Amino acid sequence: MKALIPYFQIPIFEWGPIVLDSWTALVLFGFIVGLEITRARAIRLGLDVRDIVDGSVVTVAMGFVIGHVVHVVAYNPHQLETDGIMALLRVWAGFSSTGGFIGAVLGSVVFFRFVRKRDYWVHADTIMYGFPFAWVFGRLGCFTAHDHIGRASDFFLAVQFPGGSRHDLGLYEAIWTAGIAALFYAWRNKPVRPGFFLGLFCATYAPIRFLMDFLRNTDLEGADIRWAGLTFAQYVMIVLMVVGVTLVRRNSIPPQHEE
Repeated sequence: MKALIPYFQIPIFEWGPIVLDSWTALVLFGFIVGLEITRARAIRLGLDVRDIVDGSVVTVAMGFVIGHVVHVVAYNPHQLETDGIMALLRVWAGFSSTGGFIGAVLGSVVFFRFVRKRDYWVHADTIMYGFPFAWVFGRLGCFTAHDHIGRASDFFLAVQFPGGSRHDLGLYEAIWTAGIAALFYAWRNKPVRPGFFLGLFCATYAPIRFLMDFLRNTDLEGADIRWAGLTFAQYVMIVLMVVGVTLVRRNSIPPQHEE
């Protein structure tokens, strides 16, 4: 089997002090798409849209902050040795998606438990419903920037990089997440308890992400650090799998109880 996807580079556009690259553009577009889908679901469920929008912004913002901290501490600890505390404060310089998940959970808890006290599970589950639709574009952004170059491969979806064809894990994850988004859409009218979509995402995303991390490169500069043979993300995915299955089982409504 031969890799079919040619290597490409998307130019960075600069308008004076404004700089826009493909990753940033797709992440911003994904945020807008996800927020609109979340907002529509909030209206359908009779929730205050202001709570959902404000909660989404805080959740995403905390995700980026903690995502950067994890990027430094778990994947690039050498930056602490060379740059000290500034390595953590430059929140725009690198992002770990797994750290982003952790930060998003913290952000949603802080907002809905302390800042604006609301029913946590209803609001967090509503925000999660729109997340995979946004995540597709975020991972497409990673693909266009080639942020996650994997092992050498002749798989037909591998990218023909200048040094040889390799997996591009941003593309793989975007494809898989599109499937999760389709599953969410199919379940949009099902009678489920709050927390179901949180669980469904964890249960369907974590196992594949765990396996995909075995496709990450180990021979290029900047390769992910392994902790006892696994990446930091893989350990977090084990926890997410357990949490996801638990939430799905707890919040699914048996067919005979559907109203």
